[in-house]
Amino acid sequence: MEYIYLLIACTFFSLQFIFQKLFERRTIGGLGVCLWNMIVCCTIGSIFLVIKSGFPTQFTWGAFILAFLTSACGIICTVSTITAMSYGKVSVVTTFCLAGGMIVPFVFGIAALNETAGLFKWIGMAILCISLIPALIQKGDSAVEKKGNLKFIICNILIFMTNGIISVFSKIHQISDFAVDETSYLCTSAAIRLVTSILILLLLAFVKKNKGDAAPIKNTLWEIGREKMNMKLYIYLIVVSGTYAVCNTLGETFNLYCMKTMDASIQFPVLSAVVIIMGAIFGRLFFKEKITKSSALSLILSVIGIGLFMIQ
Repeated sequence: MEYIYLLIACTFFSLQFIFQKLFERRTIGGLGVCLWNMIVCCTIGSIFLVIKSGFPTQFTWGAFILAFLTSACGIICTVSTITAMSYGKVSVVTTFCLAGGMIVPFVFGIAALNETAGLFKWIGMAILCISLIPALIQKGDSAVEKKGNLKFIICNILIFMTNGIISVFSKIHQISDFAVDETSYLCTSAAIRLVTSILILLLLAFVKKNKGDAAPIKNTLWEIGREKMNMKLYIYLIVVSGTYAVCNTLGETFNLYCMKTMDASIQFPVLSAVVIIMGAIFGRLFFKEKITKSSALSLILSVIGIGLFMIQ
């Protein structure tokens, strides 16, 4: 049954990147826009969880601390993901996100949980790390393009690390004595992200006001589109953000189910392989992203590396 749950999680995790790219395409970017996205996602995701599973009923301080740490990494990962998508392809962002979600918890499982790994797994990890290099190769000779490429690289490194650490915190929670049920854990994490995002967004508005902005709240919460804002575009951005939140929440829910019984060294390779492949396919289908020689090499190496991970 856990493999069925994992396949469902892969599907929803693959779909979420499409909606995040759709959001990025219609907004001006920047920290304020990313936090706006986070607020909408957390609100709709929490409402969806309550409708699906009821109100949270469990609480422990251990779970709260892990949810707080997960939320901090989640904010950094979301800001980095939306920013990276304005400079590069969905497939590359997906690759770094899932590679981090596999390599970091794999190393954690070996180092802290005494999970075993043979030679093929270590070779697979090395190949997967190498596969990330050609994924970052982008054309651009001008100073502006080089600067954009550098930002793209930095964002993807942050995505790799934070998504991996999120997986580690989730694994720690699921195997701990202080663990709460999935709904309580995800709702707590969403609530922390929501409150934190609101506070940071209000701080940004305060800074704008001190700089002479006559309408800081309006410009922070409303003027987020690349084109002239209207109610139709605003609702569209809410729907896109909300759909991303639902896909992410469902993916996280089924992924947490798997963590209870499945080894991290098996779970994350399968998850990563499927989502990386689907990310490349979706990027081509929805956004006409060309699969260049470097991106194809990265994809092939990723699949080979992940395949070696699966050899016991």
